[in-house]
Amino acid sequence: MLHNQKIIFVAIVDNQSNTVPDLGLRIWHHECLIHDLLKKEVCLIGRKTYDITKWKGAQTWVITRNRNWKRHKINVIHDTDDLHLHTEGPIYVLGGTTLFKQLETCVDEIHMYIANNKDGTEEWISLDMNKWAPTNFTNEGIWSYAHLIKRKSRRKK
Repeated sequence: MLHNQKIIFVAIVDNQSNTVPDLGLRIWHHECLIHDLLKKEVCLIGRKTYDITKWKGAQTWVITRNRNWKRHKINVIHDTDDLHLHTEGPIYVLGGTTLFKQLETCVDEIHMYIANNKDGTEEWISLDMNKWAPTNFTNEGIWSYAHLIKRKSRRKK
């Protein structure tokens, strides 16, 4: 949670394998989810991801450190701590490693799409699976999908 808003991270990990050229834009299940989120939900996108995908919706926010960066009809924010001032409800983060690391302690759920290729070189995040509960997993051969929910921490008495 970030300022009492649920943070749901949506990522695609292609690991630079080039199994399928431009795979990040070609997993249909991922594209359908992104399309639905952009129409209905508050979405936060890193500037690099935006520059590559041009994803936008009425409630989409692009985060960048560059105070001069502007795009027509794109909401821009420079600090994640200010997002709650402009939005309500859960926030879907459509991004990569940099944005995940910035929000890592606040992420409540992860939707992760992974290219299944052992030859890839891109390192993504390292998750402590004792802190995450898988609720859904699909293996489609060339790619896999996992939905993870952060486990509630147990309080010691």
